[in-house]
Amino acid sequence: MTKIACFVERYNFSDPREEAALQNFRCAAEKLGNEFQFLFRENIADIPKYNSVFIRATTDPLFTAYIVSKTAWELGLKVVDDPESITICANKIHQYALFEKFDVPHIPTVFLNKDELHHREISRIFREFGKPVVIKAPYTSFSRYVEKAACETSFREVAKRFFKKSDVLAVQKFTPTEFDWRVGVLGNEVLYVCKYMIPRGKWKHGAKLRGKPTVIWGRTVALKKEDAPRGLKDVALKACSVVGKGLYGVDIKEVNGDYVVVEVNDNPSIYAGYEDSRDKDIYTKIIRYLSE
Repeated sequence: MTKIACFVERYNFSDPREEAALQNFRCAAEKLGNEFQFLFRENIADIPKYNSVFIRATTDPLFTAYIVSKTAWELGLKVVDDPESITICANKIHQYALFEKFDVPHIPTVFLNKDELHHREISRIFREFGKPVVIKAPYTSFSRYVEKAACETSFREVAKRFFKKSDVLAVQKFTPTEFDWRVGVLGNEVLYVCKYMIPRGKWKHGAKLRGKPTVIWGRTVALKKEDAPRGLKDVALKACSVVGKGLYGVDIKEVNGDYVVVEVNDNPSIYAGYEDSRDKDIYTKIIRYLSE
């Protein structure tokens, strides 16, 4: 019997779809004869009592989840997500540099530092990528710190705001599509495949209503992983191979029949009735991975 701790925060239970998925993990663990307990931040001193740790709270090197991951890793426990994966996935600059080094197909990207925020460099980027471009701060999650700029004025405005968060930004070619592919990968194997549809009139899966804090999310359309294009899965696996061997969600755009990686995310969303709607065994596979 493996004792599995699932690190969560209170907000993980605020969405019924996520809460249902968490309960599905518990049921899968118990059916396989394992112990599965939810671990909250006030109980992290109990980590040594477990054999493995599964993190479902939002990961970030500055959050409690990272401390949990690092602690479990140093104790020799099986941990998902491991601290190295969190670090690489949190810093998109590092991640895109790895994509370039290992020839992972990805959206055309250049890096911009504070000293380069001038007319000549902005003009060069617009000549190379066209207008608009997408500007990203390195530490992004749930589509935050990702904005478009269609002129030098908006480029400077966005960049100056983002430079308060980071010394280096990523600037990418704007690549509009009706949906982004999301490929779930675990231990270098495809776990699930779905399409994250772009809301009508928007340009990314999670987009804010103008002038309001509300975020609109597009539909999630799941496919059986066996029916997904081979090339798509190959690109997803290659992208994950430069990050690690854990649990990832790879965002990919299909452009003229080619597949280019947007980013690799650790701690990917798993909501009951969404990512799991075609491949119901994802809970069992993750639990088995944690109990190996």
